[in-house]
Amino acid sequence: MSQTLPRMDVATAMLIALDDRLAGTCVTLLDDAGFRVIRVKHVAPALERLPVAMPQLVLFPATLVAAEEEMLTDRCVAIGAELLKLAPNLDARALAALIASSAHSALERPR
Repeated sequence: MSQTLPRMDVATAMLIALDDRLAGTCVTLLDDAGFRVIRVKHVAPALERLPVAMPQLVLFPATLVAAEEEMLTDRCVAIGAELLKLAPNLDARALAALIASSAHSALERPR
């Protein structure tokens, strides 16, 4: 007999176009906060994956070109995801505080 498995809602974060150093730190912090982390290297494939993965939190670099940031913002608003723009020169303590705050906000946000 075949059964459909129930879907488990897991807190998910998507990292988009972050450099390896910043992404590594984010993965560690988000994993500790209980998030499943999806990493996408470029904006175009991320835009396709967002409505499928439905992450609660999306992190991206402040260095994106305006057009990419606008498309990303529109897509995130449509799925109800919290956006977090990361400056490349954030120190570890500030990044940890920012991610902790954003993770909490993302989980509290109604979907």
